[in-house]
Amino acid sequence: MRHTRWLFLAAIVAIVFIVGAAYVKRRDLLDKEPAVHPKPLEKGVDGRADGWQYTVFKGDQKHFTLRARNFRSIKEPSLIELDGVELQLFHENGEKSDLIRSEKAEFDTAAKTLYSDGAVDIVMGVPADQPPTGRLLRIQGSGMHFASDTGKATTDRAVTFSFGRGNGSAVGAEYDPSSRELQLHSKVVLDWAGKTPEAKPMHVESDQAIYTERDSKVVLFPVSKFTRDTLRMEGGRSDVQLDKGAIRFAKMQMARGVHDDPGRKVEYGADELNLNFDDGMVIRTIDGHDHAQLISTSDTARTTVNSDRLDMDFETTDKESTLKTAVATGKSVVQATPIPRPGTLPGDTRVLRSEVVRLAMKPGGKEIDRVETDGPGKLEFQPNQPDQPKRSMQGDRIWMAYGKENRIQSVRSVNASTLTERPPKAPKTMPTLTRTQSKDILATFDPNTSELVRLEQTTNFQYEEGDRRARGDKATLEQSKDLMTLDGSARILDPTGAVNADRIVMNQKSGDYTADGHVSSTRQPDRKGASSAMLSNDEVLQAVADKMISTGENKHIRYEGNARAWQGANRVDADRIEIDRDRRVMEAHGKVVSQFADKSQDKSQEKNEGKGQEKSAKPKAPAAPVFTVVRATDLVYTEESRIAAYQGGVVLTRPALTVNSKELRAFLKPADSDSSLDKAFADGAVKIVSIATNVKPARTRTGTSEHAEYYADEQKVILQKGEPLLVDSVRGNTTGQQLTWWANNDRLLVEGEANKPAQGTIRKK
Repeated sequence: MRHTRWLFLAAIVAIVFIVGAAYVKRRDLLDKEPAVHPKPLEKGVDGRADGWQYTVFKGDQKHFTLRARNFRSIKEPSLIELDGVELQLFHENGEKSDLIRSEKAEFDTAAKTLYSDGAVDIVMGVPADQPPTGRLLRIQGSGMHFASDTGKATTDRAVTFSFGRGNGSAVGAEYDPSSRELQLHSKVVLDWAGKTPEAKPMHVESDQAIYTERDSKVVLFPVSKFTRDTLRMEGGRSDVQLDKGAIRFAKMQMARGVHDDPGRKVEYGADELNLNFDDGMVIRTIDGHDHAQLISTSDTARTTVNSDRLDMDFETTDKESTLKTAVATGKSVVQATPIPRPGTLPGDTRVLRSEVVRLAMKPGGKEIDRVETDGPGKLEFQPNQPDQPKRSMQGDRIWMAYGKENRIQSVRSVNASTLTERPPKAPKTMPTLTRTQSKDILATFDPNTSELVRLEQTTNFQYEEGDRRARGDKATLEQSKDLMTLDGSARILDPTGAVNADRIVMNQKSGDYTADGHVSSTRQPDRKGASSAMLSNDEVLQAVADKMISTGENKHIRYEGNARAWQGANRVDADRIEIDRDRRVMEAHGKVVSQFADKSQDKSQEKNEGKGQEKSAKPKAPAAPVFTVVRATDLVYTEESRIAAYQGGVVLTRPALTVNSKELRAFLKPADSDSSLDKAFADGAVKIVSIATNVKPARTRTGTSEHAEYYADEQKVILQKGEPLLVDSVRGNTTGQQLTWWANNDRLLVEGEANKPAQGTIRKK
């Protein structure tokens, strides 16, 4: 528009003065010349002339030349009529000029205005001494008024104009030569072409427009519209900056725009939108201020960006522009909503919040390549299915990578924390909340469904769900299996106990887990049911193993590989130990060693002293602990009956007593008893050895049978079945149907059959 200049308006105003001055000068010359009798003038006409021309110079350069085929001066009303008017205005260098033509014009001498009711044609930038050629600005209109005092030109009729890179039209116009400003009053239409033949034109519409020639600026108001191929922009006031006739910059108020291409739709808007164009008048950059918004829609998702400020950079060609990057600044929110597709369930809606968010598009601008924050951010996964959990993640920075069709591929963050809210399992119950945190986090998603597949959290991982806690150097969540794997200094803690291991794999839904490598655990006592030295309901159960498996909310526990479980001094070692808290059963298999300690005898001593015996002046040293140790291949202990059943090469040892058998049942006393062992029944190749070292000579009793019973309190041994035999190193051998002896004294009871009396061999001293 700079080349339009609209000087024709100022030039036509000059006609008013030039024509009047020429008329007066001509009249004075005629008065001095000898009288020539011209043709008589028509009635009411003061004068007329044909083929008239007048030129004004500035220095040695032509300023303007005015031509008229003829003119007439009318008395009443006081008018000057001009026919075939042409005004040539020369540029400062004199090489080019602007031509203004009108077939008829009237000058009102009283009002000092010039009016052309007919067509007015203006051509700008014509070679001074040659006819118009090339792409020149041409303006056409009618019904134009020119004020001689101000130089303003106005019309309320339609005007059209054409220029080197387009054309336009409007209804009603006003030009002020002093400010070199043109106002278009209504129905403004402008069409611009780019600088290259391949460039697509820009179509502009507005209610009103103001063109300032001096600044090469066009203001469109109160509303404006821009259309270029698939680009549409609408808004309030727009300030358009021109560069050599082409749009270079536009500032729009309350603007909304859309690029609507097949398979790609990009919308943007703001209270103030600034657009920068390249030579092809395609958008190069857009920055929006206040309530800025960007919407990118593909076949699978709709991504919306809202922020205080939005800066968009476009990849441009001569024909089109495609969004390349976008930076959202100030209260930025990016929301990706899946578009429903037949036969598929909708995925989660993703919402990213941060002060600064950056988006990068894939080549072609149809799909998002990556999204990242410049600072702390929060990412929410809002389910579109009622049975799916709601997830969120916060971190110091967040990076999101996208695959095809705007499907999320991965999310990475640092110093991150997550929150998972699972729907209530039953009506009127609270949802289950799971919290985690770690230094680094990486989430990967299914490329076809955008569903979470794997979540990795490393460095100081911590986990919280209800009253359950966990930690580790690294954690991995496999979403499809709902499995969480903790690696490196792994630990799980809940009210029932804790477990430490090199690795722990936990099912988040059921709470079951498997621990591997240097496993150690503690389990709180179960206050229900019976209690004994094997499973006390008063003491913490501790265990170590190579591997541990917990199921049924820690009700079923299995330890594998060098397993050991203990409560105080009581312990069980085996290749595998299993505890079923529901059934109150403990099993041990492979190289079983169980150890039970009798309690101190101080209580019994205090009872005796209470019955009249004087207290000792000095307290006695605590007695050495008494242990019952049983070795076997397998063990099954049932808490309800307090029976420990051993099988496979069983060896029971107590001080001065050893019992060997194929099977053995140990009957344990309640946990608060002084002695842990009540009695033991042995079966199969039984061999019992009792050694007395507190007598001289030392005495050894060896009993053999197929069945034997040992009663701990009485130190009584009963041998039955399989020809019981007692070999006494002091008194000799004894056989019978049943042999009973008391290991703590010199008593022996022998029972024989009616037809087979007992036999004894007495050893001589």
